[in-house]
Amino acid sequence: MGYYKAVSPKFASLSPKYQAPSYATIVSCLIATVFYVAMRFISTSVLWDTISALSLMVCLYYGITAFACVWYFRKTSLSSGVKALFNKFIFPLLGGLILVVFFAQTFFDSMDPAYGSGSEIGGVGLVFILSLVLLVLGVIAMIYQRIKRPDFFAGKVPMDVEHMIDLPEV
Repeated sequence: MGYYKAVSPKFASLSPKYQAPSYATIVSCLIATVFYVAMRFISTSVLWDTISALSLMVCLYYGITAFACVWYFRKTSLSSGVKALFNKFIFPLLGGLILVVFFAQTFFDSMDPAYGSGSEIGGVGLVFILSLVLLVLGVIAMIYQRIKRPDFFAGKVPMDVEHMIDLPEV
């Protein structure tokens, strides 16, 4: 995302020695550490609820990604033969639908305090609360980045994947 200027370009910087995203790795580790310590301070069982909430976010993210695949290949998948139709349209569409249904069902099930560790706040399950907080934080971060870096969201940043990383020739 740093390479495409959806977030700060610092996130695109690579370690000269390891050719890995150094700044992004350090920031991710710091955020994860602070989050883990805070959650562990609240409760020892909250860690399992956090993992459940994160799995919900992964399900939603992959579902949306599947729909993005369908949308991106909508013109070519329908005219490029049966294999392309299945691989670029039908399978991603089915996968996206299944993942969104799983997300919605689990999201509503997680309102019950019995879901997860049994922890609750005001009679609402902690997995649901954590999921909701993560979703809201994600939307806030996206709105902030959209305001700060509008070119990416307006489609003005070239999406040149081939030159993103210089891979050695085989």
